[in-house]
Amino acid sequence: MQDAWVEPHHADVWITAATSAPGLPVRADLGFFLGPEQWREQLPRLAAERERVEGAAPGLLTAHTVKFFADGVIESGTAALLEPYTDCPHSHGIANWTPTELAEAVTAIDALGFQPHIHALGDGGVRVALDAIEAAAHANGPRDRRPVIAHAQLIDPADLPRFADLGVIANLQPLWAQPDRLMTDLILPKIGPERGGRQYQIAALLASGARIAFGSDWPVTDHEPLRGVATAVTRQTPEGVPEGGWLPQERIDTATALAAYSAGCAYQASEEKEWGVLRPGMRADLVHLAADPVETAPRDLAHLPVLGTWLAGRRTHGSGTPAPVPAGEL
Repeated sequence: MQDAWVEPHHADVWITAATSAPGLPVRADLGFFLGPEQWREQLPRLAAERERVEGAAPGLLTAHTVKFFADGVIESGTAALLEPYTDCPHSHGIANWTPTELAEAVTAIDALGFQPHIHALGDGGVRVALDAIEAAAHANGPRDRRPVIAHAQLIDPADLPRFADLGVIANLQPLWAQPDRLMTDLILPKIGPERGGRQYQIAALLASGARIAFGSDWPVTDHEPLRGVATAVTRQTPEGVPEGGWLPQERIDTATALAAYSAGCAYQASEEKEWGVLRPGMRADLVHLAADPVETAPRDLAHLPVLGTWLAGRRTHGSGTPAPVPAGEL
């Protein structure tokens, strides 16, 4: 998991949790928040905090991410749009950073070896985020930086191929890709049908060659991955609306959705050689489901019981006596 908004005092809480018995039941990456106010003065602190966190609980805690907010959200009119809001023609939303300042900040943390993680929902916010990542790559040269744009709700057609071109991971929240009341009553009236019809382009990003990783944005929405898998596959509300799915061309299959929640997250965390797939020699971070999700009807995925979980072969959820995982049986 990732805590994508860590203030200075939060690191102590994570270190205590990781170093106190019985220890964390999950691995966690801490994403240090960096705002536009006095960000240059905060850079030495970020580097020192990374060293402290990762030295406290090796294998459980990492702190290689810095979180930026390029904009807000569409439903409140604060996401940055390239064209004005349909219901508010004088407004393009709110950009939290100037393009120049964000590019300078992303370049600076990239030079320190951090992974930039940029919240951007509007197509204007996404473009500024992509521009900042491109500027950092140009200034600092090639490296395995794996930059992240979180949410990417609305992407201008000209910018969609840039995710793959720049090696940007789209961290998407599949539970949002449904026509619930938030979408129908608050979001669609603000952006109109054309922009409304190109939201959460999961399949299009994959087809372009971009990397994706799924997340929840908890506590804003439910943290349970199986609910997100079900929505990514059906693009429907829990009541099965609409028939055939909302923007059905963006539906993906169950195996792809599971990969985004497992291998995709491992790649984002730069740990794909250690965990994220079921393979001999990996860390044995396992989830035992009551049935094969690939063979389960999409409408039933959200309710598939979880019988057990393991972290490095140690049972962290479910009944029964913990036992080591035999070699070759992952």
